[in-house]
Amino acid sequence: MLTYPELADLLGPMVQQTEKPAVDQPGISETMTEPELSAFFGLTAARMRQLARDGVMVRSSRGRFDVRKSLQNYLSRLRDGAKLGGKAGPVTDELKAEKLRLAREQADKLAINNAASRGEMVSTADVVKEWENVLRDVRAALLAVPSRIGSKLPHLGAHDVAEIGAEIKAALAGLANGD
Repeated sequence: MLTYPELADLLGPMVQQTEKPAVDQPGISETMTEPELSAFFGLTAARMRQLARDGVMVRSSRGRFDVRKSLQNYLSRLRDGAKLGGKAGPVTDELKAEKLRLAREQADKLAINNAASRGEMVSTADVVKEWENVLRDVRAALLAVPSRIGSKLPHLGAHDVAEIGAEIKAALAGLANGD
């Protein structure tokens, strides 16, 4: 098994060392800054931050990372990923269906947002508000019918006008109750 002395020093008992390190050979420091560690691993700064958030890269102090623990965690993650064939787990038909459903939902959401931004759609609240205004105006106009009839047809008595008003109110109440 071919190993590098620095790697064996970092991993300790996990790797058996096959050759002795040279005395004058520089080692790897115990802690590194984010830029140093990202250069050491060959990762972008954004990927380093993501791995740090995921707990793979272990912070030893503010702005510094524990190289040994971070390397162990990173190698463990790579090893686990290799065991799974680079996948998060077995892909089942159910998982494929869920991914397809998610993709459709995301596409629908995007289509709705685009239509709304073009002004092709209005919000439900705006429609409800407008219909409330229209129906309020219709109700007011219908309730005013008996007095308008009474003024245009003076031969009708007050009792007749009141009966017309009562019928209009009964019709409105029936509509409000869903009858």
